[in-house]
Amino acid sequence: MLLVLGLLACAGRGQHAALGWSLGGEAHVFVADDRFARDFYRQLRGGSGKNVMDALEGHSLVAVDARRARSATVLSANGAAPGRLTLARFHAPRTCGYSGLVTELVFAFPPGGAAGRSAPPSHVTVVALLDAPPFAGGAGRSARALLPSESRALVRRVAERAENATRGSFLGLLHALVVDADQAADAGEVVPLGSGYAVGFRATYVTGGAGDTTLITGVAATDTGLQRLRWVVRPQRLRLVGGMIRRTNSGVRYSLRGTVAGAGGSALLLVDEIADVSPRDSRATAVDPETRRVVAAQPLALRCP
Repeated sequence: MLLVLGLLACAGRGQHAALGWSLGGEAHVFVADDRFARDFYRQLRGGSGKNVMDALEGHSLVAVDARRARSATVLSANGAAPGRLTLARFHAPRTCGYSGLVTELVFAFPPGGAAGRSAPPSHVTVVALLDAPPFAGGAGRSARALLPSESRALVRRVAERAENATRGSFLGLLHALVVDADQAADAGEVVPLGSGYAVGFRATYVTGGAGDTTLITGVAATDTGLQRLRWVVRPQRLRLVGGMIRRTNSGVRYSLRGTVAGAGGSALLLVDEIADVSPRDSRATAVDPETRRVVAAQPLALRCP
């Protein structure tokens, strides 16, 4: 615990956090970065022996005991828990739906105590903080969950505010909005966040052109009355042709997937960025709603065997 700048921190220069999931008392997080993989493998092996590409020759993955590395904080909706790094798996290029190397870090949680109470349950999204001293803490209090009708109304009001904030000429909403994080358009989601709510939305509007529509998408933090609304992801206008973003437009749609606990009772938002024009650029991200900073990101299509 006293070794603040250990192996993991040294290898993680420029890599401050990683996204992943939990399973049976463990957390598995993934870093899609060739330099991280090369540096961390070399440090785990004491700077001697094969490099990671040599070790992967003829193999889809190589596993290395990582118990010499320090603990890190793993965040989930349950709170913050120190996780002990036990294993690193290095996945060969193109084996995880990603062209480069992927490092999988496996963290275990000691039973009992504060860390045990805030450890993530199975099958939830987690964020591991790779370059900060470990800490434990429960999830902060959040506003009550809204009724479905209240959520739909809040998504519509936030989308209308976004249309007003980006307005050229007035646009009419094409369809009623539903609450569905998997629907590409005419939908949104609401997640309790502290004393208010985070709202993601993808709303289409009539533009007046034959068959053409405009999609407005973004993420806001707000109260139900929109008195304290601020943009976590500023709203964007994207022209749609046949329901798809034009190939000359590099914009993305935003889908809010939930939260994980942060330090001091705060929270990070889990936001998917879906790029229609270039799907390989789609990302899963963890975003600090106060600073709008992306804390962690990975390719949305990342799947390791």
